Amino acid sequence: MQKLFMLAVALILKATAFSQTTVYLIPSLHGIHKTNAKYNYDSIKATVQRIHPDVIAVEIRKEDISSDTAYLKQNYPYEMWMMRYWFPTTTIEGFDWLGTELEGKPIPNRYWQDHSRIKALQKLLSLDTVYSKKLANCQLYADQRMTILNNSTLKGILLSNDAVLIKEYYDCLTQQLRGSDYEELTTFYDTRNQQMMQRLKELVTLYSGKRIVVITGDDHAPYLRAFLSKQNVMLKQPY
Repeated sequence: MQKLFMLAVALILKATAFSQTTVYLIPSLHGIHKTNAKYNYDSIKATVQRIHPDVIAVEIRKEDISSDTAYLKQNYPYEMWMMRYWFPTTTIEGFDWLGTELEGKPIPNRYWQDHSRIKALQKLLSLDTVYSKKLANCQLYADQRMTILNNSTLKGILLSNDAVLIKEYYDCLTQQLRGSDYEELTTFYDTRNQQMMQRLKELVTLYSGKRIVVITGDDHAPYLRAFLSKQNVMLKQPY
């Protein structure tokens, strides 16, 4: 009887292990992939290929995931929209969020150049000499990150203090911009991360028991990793 009980327990544990949702979070570098020979577009493609996922979640809005290439080129990083061409037989899902005003709608032509309030605020902030001085300490974190991102492999980035520097930078930015005309920027950054998390929660539920690769911009990675670590998934390193 005891042997039968132990066998039943073993079978249950085995079944649970097989049904466990596995998530690999891959931070991408957008344009830096063009210049970092140690972590270029071929590197990120090879990493996904090795993992052989059932689902690839990319930083594209759910509304846009089936859009044509010309539209995606205008609005999203190369490595995000290329996934569907690199892996045509793999399910591709989107989890990005770009603002309440765009929800459920296509992104208008020249939106980023002519209509985006966030892009306009970012430009104003970059030209504001008063705030340039206030943000000098924040920039130190960004400069340290760039040294890592420009010269490291994917594994090197993940084993470095990049995640710490990201949080230090955004904490600094939030503190310095609080109460200013630019506070809307950090509110948007926080809201975007939260919206991404909720979409990922939907996806790990929808694809329960599957192997999922999540590709996100490096700036979002520490926040999404912390969130995913609290979900009912097995979170694995992609290297």
